[in-house]
Amino acid sequence: MKTFKRIDKICSAVELAKNEFYDRQIVVADIATDHGYIAEKLSKKSFVKEVVATDISAKSLNKLEKLIEFRKLSHINCVLGDGLAPIDHADVSVIAGIGGYEIIKMLNCQNINSDFERKCDVFVLQPAQNVNELREYIIKNKIFMLKDFIIYDEDRFYPIIVINLSKKQRNKLSIFNVWLGRDNQVSEPDFVAFLYETMEYLSFLNDIPKKRIFKDKVLKQKYKLKKLVNKLLNRRELC
Repeated sequence: MKTFKRIDKICSAVELAKNEFYDRQIVVADIATDHGYIAEKLSKKSFVKEVVATDISAKSLNKLEKLIEFRKLSHINCVLGDGLAPIDHADVSVIAGIGGYEIIKMLNCQNINSDFERKCDVFVLQPAQNVNELREYIIKNKIFMLKDFIIYDEDRFYPIIVINLSKKQRNKLSIFNVWLGRDNQVSEPDFVAFLYETMEYLSFLNDIPKKRIFKDKVLKQKYKLKKLVNKLLNRRELC
């Protein structure tokens, strides 16, 4: 079984959501399961009653079905289909490894501004890209965010966000919350490493005249981000 830190942290985030919102075993949907490693790990957790693993690719589901047979796994139901469409209901849905815009589409399909019965309220999200846009969407729609943190695994940084569509919360639409993740702290090694990588990425601003930066909305925002990251790293060094 794969033991990637990312998979472990996603499963821990599911448990965090379970402990926060439910006092019983839960049904978890693994949306776009692909390799099936998340579904496999979750199926072995005592707090999970069933895992519904979905994928639009029959080939991907076949890989998981073979894994289930080979590992003699139980409590996993494989369902072919796109997004949340093929599931009846889940207590927590994991959407990992796809883009932020695709995740936003799935959340919109749940009609977050309606009181109708959703297929799922609680989500553990691990976007592969466009995380800033996803965070901005969550904040603007006042969606309750239980946790938003960054981990480092296999030479990449992964954001993990836990939300509940049925609850409302006001979070500030700030550079920190959108670009860096609301719950990250400079005491956490993975976040510090992310800050250093961000500073390296933003180093291109050193070669751009400030007049041009302040005339460009995107460059101006990235300049503010650079100042914030530098401030956080200096604060860490003083500790």
